[in-house]
Amino acid sequence: MLHYNFHGAQITTNNLIILLHGFISDHSSFDDHIDTLNQHANVLTIDLPGHGDDISANDVTWDFDFIAQQLDEVIRLYASYNIYLHGYSMGGRVALYYALYGNMALTGLILESTSPGIATDSEREERQNVDNARAKVLEIAGLEIFVNDWEKLPLFYTQYDLEKPIRKRIRNMRMNQDPYKLAKALRDYGSGYMPSLWSEITQIDIPVVILAGALDQKFVAIGNKMTNLIPRSKFYEVPHVGHTIHVEDASEFDKIVVGFLNKEEQND
Repeated sequence: MLHYNFHGAQITTNNLIILLHGFISDHSSFDDHIDTLNQHANVLTIDLPGHGDDISANDVTWDFDFIAQQLDEVIRLYASYNIYLHGYSMGGRVALYYALYGNMALTGLILESTSPGIATDSEREERQNVDNARAKVLEIAGLEIFVNDWEKLPLFYTQYDLEKPIRKRIRNMRMNQDPYKLAKALRDYGSGYMPSLWSEITQIDIPVVILAGALDQKFVAIGNKMTNLIPRSKFYEVPHVGHTIHVEDASEFDKIVVGFLNKEEQND
């Protein structure tokens, strides 16, 4: 079973929001949001395979079916709750897959800076090569060199403007990961190894919130495209931020998530 932390709400509520982190992160990604979200819902943070305190066996493939089964085990413990599943980036891809193939019912879905996968076989193969190359860097060069390169990716350039304590906390979280487990995660469920769900997301029949930072134009375009395909979805383009919305504008992220939780509760 995946490692998780449950944070009980400060009010009486049957809502539970599950937060799934991105690559080279862990459950602590959302520490700054727990107090605010707990004023409206119970909160569950999870470590995905190869991250944080996860102890998934190394002799099995951590593909999307495996992760969905592991999420089933955790969510089944909270089956009496109204389950809202949030995923950021890699966690968003997992959340999308679970919405389609998981066995436990979801009340709502929140997708932050993510996609339903790579549409074409050739592009997917190209990304697999990238994932494999990055895995080798982790195994051969080590975590610090990998993190230094990772932080220079254009995807994260907007993090340069964050306050120094926030940047330090993010780097420490990255440096606390296991490079060999991260390498396995890239090879087992990196972007290149996710099946394309573009043709299937039209089947999602629960309320969905899709978030993208205005400075992250690639995912703004993806977010708009997903919104046009998912029937009960709403898109938020968050101004002045990039890929990591929950870090770069924590208050706006909380406002959108809490608004979604409260709205759906009123609709019950």
